[in-house]
Amino acid sequence: MVIVCLKFAEVASRAAFVVLTSYMLTLSEAGQFGLVVTFQGLASFAFGYERHTDIQRRMVGQDPALFDQAVTQALLLFSVNYLLVAPFFIAALVFAVNMPAPLIILCLIIAIAEQLMNQAYLMSMVNRRYLPLLVVAVGKNIAIVVAVFLPVLLTGDGVELNRVLSIWAIGSCVAVGLCTGLWLRLRLTESELPQIRISTVLGRQYRASWNHFLLGLTAILTLQADRLITGAVLSLDQVGIFFRHVLLVSMIYQVFNIAFYNRVLPKVFELARTETVPSLRRIVTREFIRVLAFVALVAAVGSVFNIITGGQFIERFSLVPMFFIGLLLVSSIRMRADFNALIFNALHRERTIFHLQLISFVFSIPLMLGLTFLYGIPGTIAAGFCSAFLYFVLTTAALRRLPDKASYAR
Repeated sequence: MVIVCLKFAEVASRAAFVVLTSYMLTLSEAGQFGLVVTFQGLASFAFGYERHTDIQRRMVGQDPALFDQAVTQALLLFSVNYLLVAPFFIAALVFAVNMPAPLIILCLIIAIAEQLMNQAYLMSMVNRRYLPLLVVAVGKNIAIVVAVFLPVLLTGDGVELNRVLSIWAIGSCVAVGLCTGLWLRLRLTESELPQIRISTVLGRQYRASWNHFLLGLTAILTLQADRLITGAVLSLDQVGIFFRHVLLVSMIYQVFNIAFYNRVLPKVFELARTETVPSLRRIVTREFIRVLAFVALVAAVGSVFNIITGGQFIERFSLVPMFFIGLLLVSSIRMRADFNALIFNALHRERTIFHLQLISFVFSIPLMLGLTFLYGIPGTIAAGFCSAFLYFVLTTAALRRLPDKASYAR
């Protein structure tokens, strides 16, 4: 429960920063900022290589020193990935966002720091000794929000993209420094553990997480495709409008991951060793009912807020209620499919999910390009619905084909 509360605080503070920034910048700068956040998320994913999944699954309940050794080895892999991925991240910022060199450096610092902060949360899920690192991440986000928006409240001045990125990068550097010191203090000695050559360590990690990486890559590209395509097809003003909608809805998806998906993940992973597939399906179905109740509550609160404000808020920030409804529907379908995928992951059948996500992704890209070009933002949302629904249908059908007592795939 402590982990969930801390992660909620971390996500809420970061979401407040991202959403408020996108709403206070001009539409064109909001479009740039949204693209920066999107590319930062993609870069952070590539840096991490989905290494956490293998560590979580193998090291849950293991000796703390062995767990720390696995984390140390993962940090080595991350360092190599920083060198490999950074050129692609920089190229994306240059050609897609038209960012100057000083801001690109800040964005690179931010991407690395955000990846490390997220690893602290993922590791604390299976080893509570890592909780102090999550506390630092929460403090960092709150400090950034205060540093960016307190001067706005005091002086009434606007928000500038250069200043936002500078504060974000400085806060990230301080947080990484603090986390490094804390981790060095909490890390247990590895003197009695077998030592492995660096080349062997890297090779094993890349092989062990290859399927997880492909699965995550397809998933994140599917989730981020709408943002990338709108950035490529629409004007920066239209991109800014789209991001103001999608960033709010993405907060709900983050809540889903923390409060619902990650909460039942350890239980599903553990029960998959002894329980039947129908039993696992009942667990995730019950959890999805809670998700639907939460989404309905959010929609109701948004509707009441719109009525109370007389529609002035949505008019001022160029918002469209139907865009929110469409994006909420897309996210809800995607959440249900993610629960199906969780069962496959628990049974070590990541390749099945990868193939199904790849089918959905290949189907959605040309459809989204065409509909976005023809109809703008409504076309993007319609294509997103088709993609999410296809993924849900595919995962449901594949799950029903499994035998009741499915064994681990090797």
